[in-house]
Order: sequence, then structure tokens, then C-alpha cells
Amino acid sequence: MDPTRVIPREERQLAVLAQTYPGWHIDQDTPGEWRAVRRAPVSREEADAGVERVSIPTSPEALGSALAVQAERTHSSRARRTFAP
Repeated sequence: MDPTRVIPREERQLAVLAQTYPGWHIDQDTPGEWRAVRRAPVSREEADAGVERVSIPTSPEALGSALAVQAERTHSSRARRTFAP
């Protein structure tokens, strides 16, 4: 790797998102279209909680927000299943 190479902003953002959300395959299909595909299938409980398998926002910032929401929904669906009477 060339230490003098300037890493484009979108490439850095992609790397941060991929590191933050390892359960998702994140890429940029075309300029202005970011995509995240969940690596694991969505369970029925997760789907009922609003968890989605694919997210396609128009910016890395919007994708980060969408993935944060998906992470919260995933955790809350697991908590409901774990602590349900």
C-alpha cells in the first residue's frame, strides 16, 4: 500500500461503516447509491420488529443512520424474545 496515497472520502466512509456494522455487506453500487445487505437471514421476530435485509440510502450518513436503527430493532427483538414470559 502506498503511504502517500490519498484515500477518497467515500472510501473512508465505507471502511468506517463496514467496521461499525460487520453483520452487513456494505458497498456503493453507483455514485449516490449506497447499499447494505444483512449477512444473516432475518428471523420472523426481527421482521415483526421492522428489521430489514437490505437498505439503500442515498448517502453514507443516511446509511449509517439506517443501520443504527436496524441494530436497535435487532437488539429489541432479541430482548423481547429473551425476556418474554
